[in-house]
Amino acid sequence: MKALIVVDMLNDFVTGALPNEARAMQIVPAIRRLIDHARKDPDWLVVYSNDAHRADDREVSIWGRHAMAGTPGAAVIDALAPIGAEREIISHKRFYGAFDDTDLEDTFIDYDVTDVVITGQHTHCCVRHTAYGAFLRGYGIQIPTDAVCVFEGVDSEAALQYLVEMYGAVTTTSAALSGRQPLKTAYSKPGL
Repeated sequence: MKALIVVDMLNDFVTGALPNEARAMQIVPAIRRLIDHARKDPDWLVVYSNDAHRADDREVSIWGRHAMAGTPGAAVIDALAPIGAEREIISHKRFYGAFDDTDLEDTFIDYDVTDVVITGQHTHCCVRHTAYGAFLRGYGIQIPTDAVCVFEGVDSEAALQYLVEMYGAVTTTSAALSGRQPLKTAYSKPGL
C-alpha cells in the first residue's frame, strides 16, 4: 500500500503566522489531484501530517507561535481539507517530521504500507524530516516536485536534490503518480 502524506498544508503556513501563500497555493492543484486519486484507489492511504503545537514545544521557541493545537491556524486549508473518508488519517505532530513522536509508523504497519509519497510544505524542513523518517523505516520514497514547496529565499532544487542523494527519493510529478503521464525521475545520484 502507498501512503500519500500531506505535510503542513495549514492555515498558519499559507496565510497565517508563517505565511507562504504564493508558493503554497501553487502546489494546491497537484496535491488535490493526488488526494482525489488516492481516495479512489483502495491501495492508497491519505495522511494529513499537521503541526499541532503546545506552548512549550521546541519548535515554538524557534519559529514563534504557529499552528497551535485546536486553533484555526492548525487546520488544513479549505482547498485540501479532510472529509473523513475511509483510509484518511489525521496525524498531529509537534516536531518537523511526520514520524517524530507520533503513532504514524504503527498505523503504516497496520495498513502494510511499503511506499510513501510526500507532498506539502516545506521541502527543506518538514518534508525533509518526514523523508528521513521514512528512510529510517525502509519505506520507498517518492516526491512529486509539483506538490512540494519551500520558503522564499530557499533553493528548491537543492532541497529536492538532497532528498534524492541522501534518502534515495524518486522525484516525479502528480500527473505521473495519478496515472496521467509516465513515471520519470528528474534527478539522479552523482556517478549514476
